[in-house]
Amino acid sequence: MAVLECVKPGVKPGQVVLAVDLTTAGSTDEALAAIDRLGYTPQIRHIAYPSGVHVLAVLKDEQHEFVEDDYLLDKWQQVLAVINPDAVHLWRGKSKAIDRV
Repeated sequence: MAVLECVKPGVKPGQVVLAVDLTTAGSTDEALAAIDRLGYTPQIRHIAYPSGVHVLAVLKDEQHEFVEDDYLLDKWQQVLAVINPDAVHLWRGKSKAIDRV
């Protein structure tokens, strides 16, 4: 699916990140409450974009050797249902090609 082809600069090969950009999510309190209701305990990080510094609530930050195309897609869709879709991101670093039998 196209969402998993979004490669974020700084994301390492095999890394998968599910995050909410609190800067664009609308009400930060409401976004954090929704994240909490979904059962996440996010790490708060910042990232500098050309447009300015954004604050991210990182829900998942994992490292894998190989990632299936639909990995975390259900979690991404669950977060999209309760938070401004423009603020919800699912990024992964390109993994090395692996021949699968």
